[in-house]
Amino acid sequence: MRVLVLTETFPTAEHPGRGIFIREQVTALADRHEITVLFPRPWLPGIPSRWLESRARNLEVQIPPPTVLPIPVKRTPYLYIPRNREIRSRQLAALARRELFASGIRYDLVHAHWLSPPGLAAIRAVGHAPIPTIVTAHAGDVYRDLDQAAYRPAARTVVGRATRIIAVADYFRGPLEGLGTDPSRMKIIPNGVDTRLFRPKERGAARLALDLPPEGFLFLYVGNLEPAKGVLDTVHAFFSGAPEKARLLLAGTGSLWTDLERRARHSEGRLILRGWQSHESVSQYLAAADCFVLPSYGEGNPVTVLESLCCGTPVIGSAIPALSSLIQPGQNGLLVPAGAVLELGTAMQEVTRRRWDTEAISSRAQSRFGWTTVADQISSVYDEAVAECQTRAGFGVQRRT
Repeated sequence: MRVLVLTETFPTAEHPGRGIFIREQVTALADRHEITVLFPRPWLPGIPSRWLESRARNLEVQIPPPTVLPIPVKRTPYLYIPRNREIRSRQLAALARRELFASGIRYDLVHAHWLSPPGLAAIRAVGHAPIPTIVTAHAGDVYRDLDQAAYRPAARTVVGRATRIIAVADYFRGPLEGLGTDPSRMKIIPNGVDTRLFRPKERGAARLALDLPPEGFLFLYVGNLEPAKGVLDTVHAFFSGAPEKARLLLAGTGSLWTDLERRARHSEGRLILRGWQSHESVSQYLAAADCFVLPSYGEGNPVTVLESLCCGTPVIGSAIPALSSLIQPGQNGLLVPAGAVLELGTAMQEVTRRRWDTEAISSRAQSRFGWTTVADQISSVYDEAVAECQTRAGFGVQRRT
Protein backbone atom coordinates (compact mmCIF):
# COMPACT_ATOMS: atom_id res chain seq x y z
CA MET A 1 0.00 0.00 0.00
CA ARG A 2 1.01 3.64 -0.37
CA VAL A 3 1.86 5.25 2.96
CA LEU A 4 2.49 8.90 3.78
CA VAL A 5 4.72 9.28 6.85
CA LEU A 6 4.47 12.63 8.63
CA THR A 7 7.20 13.66 11.05
CA GLU A 8 9.04 16.69 12.41
CA THR A 9 12.07 14.53 13.24
CA PHE A 10 14.35 12.87 10.72
CA PRO A 11 18.11 12.80 10.06
CA THR A 12 19.52 15.70 8.03
CA ALA A 13 22.97 16.84 6.96
CA GLU A 14 22.86 19.39 9.79
CA HIS A 15 21.62 16.91 12.41
CA PRO A 16 22.39 13.37 11.21
CA GLY A 17 21.79 11.78 14.61
CA ARG A 18 18.26 13.01 15.11
CA GLY A 19 15.40 10.62 14.40
CA ILE A 20 17.54 7.78 13.07
CA PHE A 21 14.99 5.29 14.39
CA ILE A 22 12.34 6.79 12.10
CA ARG A 23 14.67 6.62 9.11
CA GLU A 24 15.37 2.98 9.87
CA GLN A 25 11.68 2.22 10.37
CA VAL A 26 10.60 3.67 7.02
CA THR A 27 13.52 1.94 5.32
CA ALA A 28 12.39 -1.41 6.75
CA LEU A 29 8.78 -0.70 5.77
CA ALA A 30 9.85 0.24 2.24
CA ASP A 31 10.45 -3.48 1.60
CA ARG A 32 6.71 -3.99 2.09
CA HIS A 33 5.03 -0.71 1.06
CA GLU A 34 5.45 2.40 -1.07
CA ILE A 35 6.60 4.98 1.50
CA THR A 36 6.78 8.75 1.12
CA VAL A 37 8.14 10.80 4.03
CA LEU A 38 6.78 14.30 4.54
CA PHE A 39 9.43 15.97 6.70
CA PRO A 40 8.86 19.72 6.31
CA ARG A 41 11.84 21.99 6.86
CA PRO A 42 11.48 24.44 9.79
CA TRP A 43 11.38 28.04 8.60
CA LEU A 44 11.07 31.33 10.43
CA PRO A 45 11.73 34.62 8.59
CA GLY A 46 15.25 35.84 9.23
CA ILE A 47 16.26 32.86 11.42
CA PRO A 48 18.62 30.07 10.22
CA SER A 49 16.78 26.75 10.41
CA ARG A 50 19.58 25.15 12.44
CA TRP A 51 18.76 27.55 15.29
CA LEU A 52 15.26 26.07 15.40
CA GLU A 53 16.57 22.58 16.16
CA SER A 54 18.66 23.29 19.25
CA ARG A 55 17.94 19.85 20.74
CA ALA A 56 20.12 18.31 18.05
CA ARG A 57 23.13 20.65 18.10
CA ASN A 58 26.47 18.93 17.71
CA LEU A 59 29.75 20.09 19.20
CA GLU A 60 32.94 20.36 17.15
CA VAL A 61 32.00 17.50 14.86
CA GLN A 62 32.36 17.13 11.11
CA ILE A 63 28.80 16.39 9.95
CA PRO A 64 28.48 13.72 7.23
CA PRO A 65 25.85 13.95 4.50
CA PRO A 66 22.53 12.18 5.11
CA THR A 67 22.26 8.55 4.12
CA VAL A 68 20.82 7.99 0.65
CA LEU A 69 17.38 6.43 1.07
CA PRO A 70 15.37 4.29 -1.36
CA ILE A 71 12.30 6.43 -0.59
CA PRO A 72 11.33 10.05 -1.31
CA VAL A 73 11.65 12.55 1.55
CA LYS A 74 9.76 15.80 0.89
CA ARG A 75 11.18 18.86 2.70
CA THR A 76 8.68 21.65 2.00
CA PRO A 77 9.34 24.65 4.31
CA TYR A 78 6.77 25.36 7.01
CA LEU A 79 6.40 28.13 9.55
CA TYR A 80 8.00 26.88 12.74
CA ILE A 81 7.18 28.81 15.89
CA PRO A 82 9.16 27.26 18.78
CA ARG A 83 6.95 26.01 21.63
CA ASN A 84 3.77 26.78 19.66
CA ARG A 85 2.37 23.38 18.73
CA GLU A 86 -0.96 24.74 17.47
CA ILE A 87 0.56 26.86 14.71
CA ARG A 88 2.93 24.09 13.72
CA SER A 89 0.10 21.54 13.66
CA ARG A 90 -1.98 23.71 11.34
CA GLN A 91 1.02 24.30 9.07
CA LEU A 92 1.79 20.59 8.95
CA ALA A 93 -1.87 19.76 8.31
CA ALA A 94 -1.97 22.11 5.32
CA LEU A 95 1.12 20.50 3.81
CA ALA A 96 -0.15 16.97 4.47
CA ARG A 97 -3.56 17.82 2.99
CA ARG A 98 -1.90 19.12 -0.16
CA GLU A 99 0.15 15.92 -0.46
CA LEU A 100 -2.87 13.69 0.12
CA PHE A 101 -5.32 15.39 -2.19
CA ALA A 102 -3.38 17.53 -4.69
CA SER A 103 -0.18 15.60 -5.43
CA GLY A 104 -1.78 13.12 -7.83
CA ILE A 105 -0.76 10.22 -5.58
CA ARG A 106 -3.47 8.11 -4.02
CA TYR A 107 -2.39 7.26 -0.50
CA ASP A 108 -3.89 4.34 1.41
CA LEU A 109 -2.77 5.43 4.86
CA VAL A 110 -1.09 8.20 6.89
CA HIS A 111 1.38 7.36 9.65
CA ALA A 112 2.35 10.26 11.95
CA HIS A 113 5.07 10.20 14.59
CA TRP A 114 4.32 11.83 17.97
CA LEU A 115 0.84 12.73 19.17
CA SER A 116 1.30 16.44 18.49
CA PRO A 117 1.98 18.37 16.37
CA PRO A 118 2.32 15.64 13.65
CA GLY A 119 -0.45 13.37 15.00
CA LEU A 120 -2.97 16.19 15.28
CA ALA A 121 -1.88 17.47 11.86
CA ALA A 122 -2.58 14.06 10.31
CA ILE A 123 -6.06 13.97 11.86
CA ARG A 124 -6.80 17.46 10.52
CA ALA A 125 -5.37 16.72 7.08
CA VAL A 126 -7.44 13.57 6.54
CA GLY A 127 -10.64 15.11 7.87
CA HIS A 128 -13.59 12.91 6.88
CA ALA A 129 -11.83 11.21 3.96
CA PRO A 130 -11.72 7.39 4.11
CA ILE A 131 -7.98 7.31 4.78
CA PRO A 132 -6.86 5.62 8.00
CA THR A 133 -4.45 7.39 10.33
CA ILE A 134 -1.82 5.68 12.46
CA VAL A 135 -0.13 7.73 15.17
CA THR A 136 2.92 6.54 17.10
CA ALA A 137 3.45 7.83 20.64
CA HIS A 138 7.19 7.75 21.25
CA ALA A 139 8.32 9.12 24.59
CA GLY A 140 8.06 12.65 25.89
CA ASP A 141 4.68 13.10 24.25
CA VAL A 142 3.40 10.64 26.87
CA TYR A 143 5.56 10.62 30.00
CA ARG A 144 6.26 14.38 29.96
CA ASP A 145 3.83 16.34 27.79
CA LEU A 146 0.63 14.82 29.14
CA ASP A 147 1.37 16.60 32.42
CA GLN A 148 0.80 19.91 30.61
CA ALA A 149 -2.83 21.01 30.67
CA ALA A 150 -2.43 22.94 27.41
CA TYR A 151 -1.24 19.82 25.59
CA ARG A 152 -3.91 17.35 26.69
CA PRO A 153 -6.82 18.56 24.48
CA ALA A 154 -4.76 18.01 21.32
CA ALA A 155 -3.59 14.60 22.52
CA ARG A 156 -7.16 13.66 23.46
CA THR A 157 -8.34 14.56 19.95
CA VAL A 158 -5.63 12.41 18.40
CA VAL A 159 -6.27 9.28 20.46
CA GLY A 160 -10.02 9.69 19.98
CA ARG A 161 -9.92 9.98 16.19
CA ALA A 162 -6.86 8.03 15.03
CA THR A 163 -7.62 4.66 13.48
CA ARG A 164 -4.80 3.08 15.47
CA ILE A 165 -2.37 4.27 18.14
CA ILE A 166 1.04 2.63 18.34
CA ALA A 167 2.88 3.00 21.66
CA VAL A 168 6.55 2.07 21.83
CA ALA A 169 6.38 0.89 25.45
CA ASP A 170 3.83 -1.10 27.44
CA TYR A 171 3.81 1.35 30.33
CA PHE A 172 2.26 3.93 27.96
CA ARG A 173 -1.02 1.98 28.20
CA GLY A 174 -2.14 3.59 31.45
CA PRO A 175 -1.59 7.24 30.45
CA LEU A 176 -3.05 6.74 26.97
CA GLU A 177 -6.12 4.86 28.19
CA GLY A 178 -6.57 7.55 30.82
CA LEU A 179 -6.62 10.05 27.98
CA GLY A 180 -9.45 8.15 26.30
CA THR A 181 -7.66 5.70 24.00
CA ASP A 182 -9.76 2.64 23.15
CA PRO A 183 -7.56 -0.32 24.28
CA SER A 184 -8.64 -2.32 21.24
CA ARG A 185 -7.18 0.36 18.95
CA MET A 186 -3.80 0.57 20.71
CA LYS A 187 -0.83 -1.61 19.79
CA ILE A 188 2.44 -1.89 21.69
CA ILE A 189 5.34 -2.07 19.21
CA PRO A 190 8.86 -1.18 20.37
CA ASN A 191 11.47 0.74 18.47
CA GLY A 192 13.64 -1.39 16.24
CA VAL A 193 17.34 -2.06 15.74
CA ASP A 194 19.44 -2.70 12.65
CA THR A 195 20.73 -6.11 13.69
CA ARG A 196 23.17 -6.25 10.79
CA LEU A 197 25.00 -3.36 12.44
CA PHE A 198 24.28 -3.93 16.12
CA ARG A 199 25.45 -7.44 16.90
CA PRO A 200 28.24 -9.05 18.94
CA LYS A 201 31.71 -8.26 17.61
CA GLU A 202 35.24 -8.99 18.75
CA ARG A 203 35.89 -6.55 21.60
CA GLY A 204 39.63 -6.22 21.04
CA ALA A 205 39.20 -5.33 17.38
CA ALA A 206 36.55 -2.75 18.22
CA ARG A 207 38.80 -1.09 20.80
CA LEU A 208 41.71 -1.03 18.40
CA ALA A 209 39.54 0.65 15.74
CA LEU A 210 38.46 3.31 18.26
CA ASP A 211 41.97 3.87 19.65
CA LEU A 212 40.96 2.61 23.09
CA PRO A 213 43.13 0.69 25.58
CA PRO A 214 42.81 -3.05 24.90
CA GLU A 215 42.71 -4.00 28.59
CA GLY A 216 40.44 -3.06 31.48
CA PHE A 217 36.71 -2.92 32.08
CA LEU A 218 34.99 -0.22 30.01
CA PHE A 219 31.71 1.45 30.98
CA LEU A 220 29.95 3.36 28.21
CA TYR A 221 27.30 6.06 27.97
CA VAL A 222 26.06 7.36 24.59
CA GLY A 223 23.58 10.21 24.35
CA ASN A 224 22.90 13.78 25.37
CA LEU A 225 25.23 15.02 28.09
CA GLU A 226 22.46 16.38 30.29
CA PRO A 227 21.65 16.01 34.01
CA ALA A 228 18.25 14.41 33.29
CA LYS A 229 20.05 11.50 31.62
CA GLY A 230 21.88 10.73 34.87
CA VAL A 231 25.25 11.62 33.38
CA LEU A 232 26.53 13.35 36.53
CA ASP A 233 25.25 10.44 38.62
CA THR A 234 27.21 8.10 36.38
CA VAL A 235 30.44 10.06 36.77
CA HIS A 236 30.09 10.39 40.56
CA ALA A 237 29.23 6.70 40.96
CA PHE A 238 32.09 5.65 38.71
CA PHE A 239 34.77 7.47 40.69
CA SER A 240 33.34 6.40 44.04
CA GLY A 241 32.39 2.80 43.32
CA ALA A 242 33.87 1.37 40.11
CA PRO A 243 37.05 -0.72 40.20
CA GLU A 244 40.23 1.34 40.08
CA LYS A 245 41.37 0.06 36.68
CA ALA A 246 37.99 0.56 35.00
CA ARG A 247 37.31 3.35 32.52
CA LEU A 248 34.18 5.35 31.72
CA LEU A 249 33.61 6.63 28.19
CA LEU A 250 30.98 9.29 27.52
CA ALA A 251 30.01 9.88 23.87
CA GLY A 252 27.70 12.77 23.02
CA THR A 253 27.19 16.50 23.36
CA GLY A 254 25.23 18.74 25.68
CA SER A 255 25.30 21.33 28.43
CA LEU A 256 27.65 19.27 30.64
CA TRP A 257 30.44 19.08 28.06
CA THR A 258 32.70 21.77 29.56
CA ASP A 259 32.48 20.44 33.12
CA LEU A 260 33.05 16.87 31.97
CA GLU A 261 35.98 17.88 29.80
CA ARG A 262 37.63 19.52 32.83
CA ARG A 263 37.01 16.40 34.89
CA ALA A 264 38.43 14.16 32.15
CA ARG A 265 41.68 16.15 32.00
CA HIS A 266 42.34 15.35 35.66
CA SER A 267 41.19 11.70 35.61
CA GLU A 268 44.47 10.11 34.51
CA GLY A 269 42.72 8.57 31.53
CA ARG A 270 39.91 6.93 33.48
CA LEU A 271 37.23 9.28 32.10
CA ILE A 272 37.21 9.41 28.32
CA LEU A 273 35.11 12.03 26.56
CA ARG A 274 34.15 11.68 22.92
CA GLY A 275 31.80 13.96 21.00
CA TRP A 276 28.81 13.16 18.84
CA GLN A 277 29.09 9.79 17.08
CA SER A 278 27.58 8.44 13.89
CA HIS A 279 25.22 5.48 14.00
CA GLU A 280 27.97 3.22 12.69
CA SER A 281 30.43 4.47 15.29
CA VAL A 282 27.94 3.82 18.11
CA SER A 283 27.84 0.15 17.11
CA GLN A 284 31.62 0.03 17.43
CA TYR A 285 31.57 1.66 20.87
CA LEU A 286 28.94 -0.79 22.08
CA ALA A 287 31.05 -3.68 20.82
CA ALA A 288 34.10 -2.25 22.60
CA ALA A 289 32.29 -1.74 25.93
CA ASP A 290 31.79 -4.22 28.74
CA CYS A 291 28.70 -2.44 30.10
CA PHE A 292 26.34 0.30 28.93
CA VAL A 293 25.08 2.74 31.59
CA LEU A 294 21.84 4.75 31.44
CA PRO A 295 20.63 5.87 34.91
CA SER A 296 18.15 8.28 33.29
CA TYR A 297 15.31 10.02 35.11
CA GLY A 298 12.88 9.56 32.22
CA GLU A 299 12.76 7.57 28.97
CA GLY A 300 10.29 6.21 26.47
CA ASN A 301 11.82 3.21 24.70
CA PRO A 302 15.51 4.14 24.55
CA VAL A 303 17.05 2.94 21.31
CA THR A 304 20.61 2.93 22.71
CA VAL A 305 19.57 0.32 25.28
CA LEU A 306 17.98 -1.85 22.59
CA GLU A 307 21.14 -1.51 20.48
CA SER A 308 23.34 -2.37 23.45
CA LEU A 309 21.37 -5.53 24.18
CA CYS A 310 21.46 -6.55 20.52
CA CYS A 311 25.26 -6.24 20.75
CA GLY A 312 25.18 -8.53 23.78
CA THR A 313 26.38 -5.75 26.09
CA PRO A 314 24.70 -5.73 29.54
CA VAL A 315 23.05 -2.52 30.76
CA ILE A 316 22.91 -0.76 34.12
CA GLY A 317 19.76 1.35 34.09
CA SER A 318 17.54 3.25 36.45
CA ALA A 319 14.47 1.44 37.74
CA ILE A 320 12.02 3.58 35.78
CA PRO A 321 9.23 1.88 33.78
CA ALA A 322 10.96 2.30 30.42
CA LEU A 323 14.09 0.46 31.58
CA SER A 324 12.48 -1.99 33.98
CA SER A 325 10.59 -3.43 31.01
CA LEU A 326 13.85 -4.04 29.12
CA ILE A 327 16.34 -5.08 31.79
CA GLN A 328 15.99 -8.36 33.66
CA PRO A 329 18.41 -8.03 36.59
CA GLY A 330 21.11 -10.66 36.49
CA GLN A 331 20.23 -11.74 32.94
CA ASN A 332 21.01 -8.74 30.75
CA GLY A 333 21.94 -6.05 33.26
CA LEU A 334 21.16 -4.43 36.60
CA LEU A 335 18.64 -1.86 37.85
CA VAL A 336 19.14 0.88 40.43
CA PRO A 337 16.81 3.61 41.73
CA ALA A 338 17.00 6.82 39.69
CA GLY A 339 19.29 9.32 41.37
CA ALA A 340 20.78 6.76 43.77
CA VAL A 341 24.50 7.38 43.24
CA LEU A 342 25.63 4.99 46.00
CA GLU A 343 23.56 2.11 44.58
CA LEU A 344 24.81 2.92 41.08
CA GLY A 345 28.41 2.66 42.28
CA THR A 346 27.64 -0.70 43.89
CA ALA A 347 26.06 -1.91 40.63
CA MET A 348 29.20 -0.86 38.76
CA GLN A 349 31.21 -3.05 41.08
CA GLU A 350 28.80 -5.96 40.74
CA VAL A 351 28.61 -5.89 36.96
CA THR A 352 32.39 -6.34 36.73
CA ARG A 353 32.25 -9.49 38.88
CA ARG A 354 29.49 -11.27 36.94
CA ARG A 355 29.88 -13.45 33.88
CA TRP A 356 27.47 -12.31 31.18
CA ASP A 357 26.22 -14.54 28.38
CA THR A 358 26.76 -12.20 25.44
CA GLU A 359 25.21 -14.51 22.86
CA ALA A 360 22.08 -15.11 24.95
CA ILE A 361 21.60 -11.39 25.62
CA SER A 362 22.01 -10.60 21.93
CA SER A 363 19.81 -13.44 20.69
CA ARG A 364 16.85 -12.49 22.89
CA ALA A 365 17.13 -8.82 21.97
CA GLN A 366 17.53 -9.37 18.25
CA SER A 367 14.49 -11.63 18.06
CA ARG A 368 12.42 -8.97 19.83
CA PHE A 369 13.78 -5.71 18.41
CA GLY A 370 15.14 -6.56 14.96
CA TRP A 371 13.59 -4.45 12.22
CA THR A 372 12.16 -7.47 10.41
CA THR A 373 10.07 -8.32 13.47
CA VAL A 374 9.08 -4.73 14.18
CA ALA A 375 8.22 -3.90 10.56
CA ASP A 376 6.03 -7.03 10.36
CA GLN A 377 4.11 -5.84 13.42
CA ILE A 378 3.63 -2.34 12.01
CA SER A 379 2.50 -3.78 8.67
CA SER A 380 -0.14 -5.83 10.50
CA VAL A 381 -1.44 -2.62 12.07
CA TYR A 382 -1.57 -1.03 8.60
CA ASP A 383 -3.60 -3.97 7.28
CA GLU A 384 -6.06 -3.79 10.19
CA ALA A 385 -6.50 -0.04 9.83
CA VAL A 386 -7.06 -0.10 6.07
CA ALA A 387 -9.54 -2.99 6.32
CA GLU A 388 -11.47 -1.22 9.07
CA CYS A 389 -11.56 2.07 7.17
CA GLN A 390 -12.74 0.41 3.97
CA THR A 391 -15.47 -1.46 5.84
CA ARG A 392 -16.73 1.75 7.44
CA ALA A 393 -16.74 3.46 4.07
CA GLY A 394 -18.84 0.64 2.63
CA PHE A 395 -16.21 -0.76 0.32
CA GLY A 396 -15.80 -4.08 2.09
CA VAL A 397 -12.55 -5.57 3.28
CA GLN A 398 -10.41 -5.69 0.15
CA ARG A 399 -6.69 -5.03 -0.03
CA ARG A 400 -5.20 -3.00 -2.83
CA THR A 401 -2.60 -4.67 -5.00
